[in-house]
Amino acid sequence: MDHSLHPLFKPIQMNGTYPNSYYVEKIPAAGLMAYVACYWESGSLPNSHADVTSGEDREPSVMTVPARVLPDGCTDMLITYDPVCQEHSYAYCGNYTLPFALPEPTVHGPPAGDYTFGVRFFPGGAHVFHGMPLEWFTDKRITLQECWPEKLNELQERMAETNSFAERVEVMNAYLSPLPLQASTSENNLMKNVLHRIFIDGGRMSVQELAMREVISERQLHRKFSEWVGISPKRFSEVVRFHRVLSDIHQGNTADWAMIAQNHGFFDQAHLIRQFRKFYGETPLTAAREHGRMLSDLYNRSVAPSVILKS
Repeated sequence: MDHSLHPLFKPIQMNGTYPNSYYVEKIPAAGLMAYVACYWESGSLPNSHADVTSGEDREPSVMTVPARVLPDGCTDMLITYDPVCQEHSYAYCGNYTLPFALPEPTVHGPPAGDYTFGVRFFPGGAHVFHGMPLEWFTDKRITLQECWPEKLNELQERMAETNSFAERVEVMNAYLSPLPLQASTSENNLMKNVLHRIFIDGGRMSVQELAMREVISERQLHRKFSEWVGISPKRFSEVVRFHRVLSDIHQGNTADWAMIAQNHGFFDQAHLIRQFRKFYGETPLTAAREHGRMLSDLYNRSVAPSVILKS
């Protein structure tokens, strides 16, 4: 993996506008950007207008929009705090291949002070830490102990002492940075090249062409990609293309859906709508109405190409 891939793919999540909840993100330390997309945290607020980042009041939302978990090719380490039991629980989530909306918190929902802190690993990033095939965890959530034994007690002790998102980010940077990496150089270069080609081409390059350019068989490419990322290269390319369309929507480029379909390699507008619904759960028009400030803080910037291919 390579930190130069990081700016080429910035997946978008829909935060939602529930007034009694918050969602924040932060980029990792520079040395971890090859493996970690971002740190994030969501939780409940003590009152409906408190701002977790600045302490200032927020304007109430005009409409309530659900928080959506969208397929993005990433996997996550989750640390959830229960303020009633005053305990943390640790989990690992593989690739979700289908979208789902989170239910709106109710007055009888989680108490204020609960939160989930997450490490969103860049596609292929988690594999270099735990060394296990990512396809084992696709569409699954397991306890972290099942796949991540490395110095876990140390992480739990330090995380229990934190009192803010910023402190948890510091703890995670310090924990992940010295961990040994499990990947071979040749496999790392292969995955780096394939991901680079997919990102630069916006997910439009066929698996056949990807394999041909890397001088390996399609079967071998599928096996290695599933091991590192958790889904097939074809499915991941579809996810990348979906996020490119979602980025267009966020930037307000929604005047001509037929042109958007053409620009991103869809056969026609109907093909675009079918593929978009598969990963969003709703049509592009619904996404256009919802986009606003519900998108991730960090992942709405333009993509700049780079040359990092390794022979």
